[in-house]
Amino acid sequence: MYAGVSLDQAPPEDIPFRFFLSAPIFGVIVGLLIAFNGKSLFSSSWDLEVVALTHAITLGWLASIMIGAFYQMVPVLVGGTVPYIFFSRVVHAVFTIGVLLIIGGLYFFTTAALHGGTFLLLLAFIFFIVQLGIALFRVKPDRPTVVAMMISLISLAITVIIGILFAGNYAGWWSVSMERTQIIGIHLTFGLFGWVTTLIMGVGFHIIPMFYLTPVFPVAKAKKVLQLMTLSLALVPLCLFFGFNTFWLILAAIPGFSAMILFVKTTRHMFNQRKRKVMDTTIRCWQLGLISLPLSLVFLLLYQIWPISAFAFIFAFFFLIGFALAITSGMLYKIVPFLVWFHRFSMLIGKVPVPLLKDISPDKNARLQWKFLTIAMITLLLAVILGFDLATRLGGLLLAASSLHLFINLVKMVRIKTPEVPLQAPEG
Repeated sequence: MYAGVSLDQAPPEDIPFRFFLSAPIFGVIVGLLIAFNGKSLFSSSWDLEVVALTHAITLGWLASIMIGAFYQMVPVLVGGTVPYIFFSRVVHAVFTIGVLLIIGGLYFFTTAALHGGTFLLLLAFIFFIVQLGIALFRVKPDRPTVVAMMISLISLAITVIIGILFAGNYAGWWSVSMERTQIIGIHLTFGLFGWVTTLIMGVGFHIIPMFYLTPVFPVAKAKKVLQLMTLSLALVPLCLFFGFNTFWLILAAIPGFSAMILFVKTTRHMFNQRKRKVMDTTIRCWQLGLISLPLSLVFLLLYQIWPISAFAFIFAFFFLIGFALAITSGMLYKIVPFLVWFHRFSMLIGKVPVPLLKDISPDKNARLQWKFLTIAMITLLLAVILGFDLATRLGGLLLAASSLHLFINLVKMVRIKTPEVPLQAPEG
């Protein structure tokens, strides 16, 4: 089950837990921002409130989980040695404060908070990228998961550089000659598809067979997925940089779209072929994500052809919440209990009764959070399409409730104590 996993190299458990537990807190913030602003959020995708909301999801939720996943999986799945691993706790603190300042600075248009948040995020990302880059690029790229992590880390570095350039230009520190739409397009391409999507796919190559007892993701298809994604990650930013028209932009995106569709199709087939046919909440999270990703691509394509703001919001809705947030939620319900079991119970097998993974994370706990999430998604989708203010606010509250429930579930897991091993009486 755990083939290719180097458990003896796992980092201290609190390092990934810090990042994993931060994510749903930002999810609560996201829900409350939606509930407080209502349908006014849908007036323009360029409003600072919308930008603040977007970064609360992409930095607060997604980056928290993905940075924690990197710290855990590079040593365990890849076999890389992360230097100064204990300093990762400082990275978490600096990163979290930086994200809060960025969100507050954008939402309340506070220049000092924006400057402080930008500086702290730059420090956190520089150390993280250098730290994980040293560990990752010393490893032979002999598996698709390793290659995907490399692509994802490079994409993050580019995303951060562009984000800093844009933030500095906005703050008046320097000027950027590119048009705003061009630089934002490049920033989003590397951030959403290079950093987020490629990492989710790369981790999925390994953990889906591991946790769900499915057939392995075919290596040839995994390589094809990464090749096609890399091609679009090179071509789309070039088209944006040189100001090519929509036709060339769509043409450049076709390989990446094909890669994501191939991943979705292959993963769904793998789930259908799993050895244990039991349906749990984490599988529903994956199913929702695998439906939402192609839907998001449809609305992204429509937005390129007809730049109507509703298409942009629906794309963001399906991609950020339906795909990324749902799948990462499902991952947390598998990864966190496994880490708790490994660090606290694996060495006690045969000495005391040890729990199973399903005992650490009962599916009934995840099921309630899943219901909140799906109802929130339906409500928010109707709000985006129909422009109902009350539905928007209700959807935001439901999303906050879902995130809070996830946080409570994760806290219950990480607070499980290691049992004491009874002393053996001396012989004779």
